[in-house]
Amino acid sequence: MLIATLLHGHGGPELILGVVLAALSWATFLWQQRRRTQPIFDPAIFLNRAMVAVALLLNAVSLGYWAVLVFLPGFLRATFGWTASECGFAMLAATLPMLVLPPLGARLVVRWGWRRHFTVALAIIALGNLVFVGALAMPDPALRSWLVHIAMAVIGSGAALAHPQLSGAVVALVPADQAGMAAAVTVVMRQAGFAIGIAVLGAVLGRSGEVPNYAWVFWVAAPVCAAASASALLLLPSATPTCGEKQQQVA
Repeated sequence: MLIATLLHGHGGPELILGVVLAALSWATFLWQQRRRTQPIFDPAIFLNRAMVAVALLLNAVSLGYWAVLVFLPGFLRATFGWTASECGFAMLAATLPMLVLPPLGARLVVRWGWRRHFTVALAIIALGNLVFVGALAMPDPALRSWLVHIAMAVIGSGAALAHPQLSGAVVALVPADQAGMAAAVTVVMRQAGFAIGIAVLGAVLGRSGEVPNYAWVFWVAAPVCAAASASALLLLPSATPTCGEKQQQVA
């Protein structure tokens, strides 16, 4: 309901009504789950500070990287007049890091710990979105093209460091008896965050798709990722628990 409202709402009472109905539906679901002896979803899982941070990180990556990818072909065509093939080739700068950097992310998590790793990774995605904004301010087409490629590489690198490690973080940071539910929640959040991210960015872009309007897409994505970076710094533990430490916590 929230996604449909953001995609098709035109502001005013229609938008407010859709948001209110979505909030009421969510509140009703939570109330129903709390009354069940074996809930599908226990809201108490979010009493864990680390789980709150992971939820924010998941949604930020979904919006600041995955949803932004959806709008990049239109942005590249509008900005440079490139063909679909040229846009696809250029977008390799944003997608190739996902193939090569996850092993580095796994090593950095062990070396840095959850807090530092995710703080840095989300800050990188935020920086990449700001580089997009800077590129739009450049009058020289050649310089603008270089900056756009750099921005794509930066957001791709940040997402490649953060995204694959989030599932492991959930399992490591919540009690063992909540690990299954937490893992399921993260799957839902990835998908919901992606869908809501597309709806939000589409709403700020508007129907015209003119080049200056794309700046709003990146202006929204950057602070969302910066806020998630701050939440990782404030809410996540600094150390990465080993398997032995996890077993001791359960015991």
